[in-house]
Amino acid sequence: MARKGWNRLSITIGIGGVAVALLAATPTLAAARQAAKSGTRWTKISIDTGLGIASPGLFRTADGRLHVIWPSRYQTTFYAMHYSTVGGRARLLATGIIERHWGAVDDYPRLLPAKHGGMLLLMDGGNGIPSSPYNTGAMYVAASNAAGKSWKLQPGSIAATGFVPLTDDAAATEPNGTPIAAWSEVSSLAFHVDIDPHSPATTPDKHLGIGADGGLGNPTLITTKSGTVMAGWFNSTGSVKEGYWVAQIWPSIGPKLKAPNSGGHNQNNGQPLQPVALVARQGGGNYLAYCVPTHSNVCSHIALWRVGSHRALRVPGSASTSPQLVAMSNGRGGHLWIAWFDYQTNKIRVVRTNAAATGFGQVRTINAPAPLFAFESLSIEGSTGPLDLIALEQLNHQNASPAYFAAQIDPALGIRASKSRVSSTRSTTITFTVVDAGDAVGGAKVTFLGKTETTNSKGHAKFAVRRGTASGKHLVVASKSGYASATFIVKVT
Repeated sequence: MARKGWNRLSITIGIGGVAVALLAATPTLAAARQAAKSGTRWTKISIDTGLGIASPGLFRTADGRLHVIWPSRYQTTFYAMHYSTVGGRARLLATGIIERHWGAVDDYPRLLPAKHGGMLLLMDGGNGIPSSPYNTGAMYVAASNAAGKSWKLQPGSIAATGFVPLTDDAAATEPNGTPIAAWSEVSSLAFHVDIDPHSPATTPDKHLGIGADGGLGNPTLITTKSGTVMAGWFNSTGSVKEGYWVAQIWPSIGPKLKAPNSGGHNQNNGQPLQPVALVARQGGGNYLAYCVPTHSNVCSHIALWRVGSHRALRVPGSASTSPQLVAMSNGRGGHLWIAWFDYQTNKIRVVRTNAAATGFGQVRTINAPAPLFAFESLSIEGSTGPLDLIALEQLNHQNASPAYFAAQIDPALGIRASKSRVSSTRSTTITFTVVDAGDAVGGAKVTFLGKTETTNSKGHAKFAVRRGTASGKHLVVASKSGYASATFIVKVT
């Protein structure tokens, strides 16, 4: 069942030194029982977690492996934090427990690169041990080497408050590797720079205020190409201020900018239901993908906004579906990946921009893990080429609870032809053009009529259809390592 039309009320209260975000939501919708078969292979990378409102921490190390951090609840009252390491083709390489038997753990753990190699895990919660520095409700830090299999809690914390919420947390690093943690305090975004030796920290938190009537949720932090740190969030107010916002928070707090047509008075609440999709693009510019609501629709379509621009691009394939849970990731060479869950069809849609992030390739449809009962969150990471999808989903099995699943897809080639229909009564030359989201692809192999040619720098490959070629439909195949192949049909009459 897809989570449609939630009205999220983020109220933070203190319980035993741990802040808990109370969420009010409309009932979720039941998924369709039938599910079409998909060529995408999903791998279960976690146990059943017992937690539905959660967002995993993701980080890809230099060896290409994707590290996934996720929480679980067990024996009704105890919680644990786990790691899973995912390799090529979504193969589960390792999994284990970081901390267990806690009274509460962060549902939104965040992963960062460490200053001198390895990774940092930022998480809050409480281990339930009186007087423990990890039972204060602050934001704690655990460290691991690049393998991600041996984690150790570090002294101190990265929050001065003892009321960091268990959801709505975010993190990024300064260019020198100093960590910055952020979290919602409803009317403001609170954040803390660097690890303090005390828990809670004695150095004060900083705040980006959004007004007393604000309802800040689902924040994301990014480190921009210029070295600043930017925050994105959704403001759930029911007023003209409702919508998606961004602002620089480090080294100084900058002006708050609202994404075009992202919400307002008498509009449906188009909140993201997971961290907002904000990315610092490898080729430059900061981009936000978000739902555009109307008076009658929570998400009429998905928009892609280059922060600071007056207009946003409409993401293809999103207007004819019922999109939610929008996720975005860098792609190699300046491309951006955008993915969302369509709650009407119970499928995932994925599209990739061109290298300039000004246009889009084909929209691809991926079946969710089956049999689907509830789709909870979607995270993606595709910075090195292929796209890894991490889905939190509950299967339609007795006693099942939400678990994490991984899948991987390659960028898809496209192919165009100067002619799609030719006559067998005369010789004709056809030029095929191989593209990646509209950009020419050189070095691709094109096979047609039993011959193979390699595309030039403009993506072109020429073939002669000789007089007397057999009538009928002839298949054209374009392929290149690291891409999903493309096909085309030429009809000879």
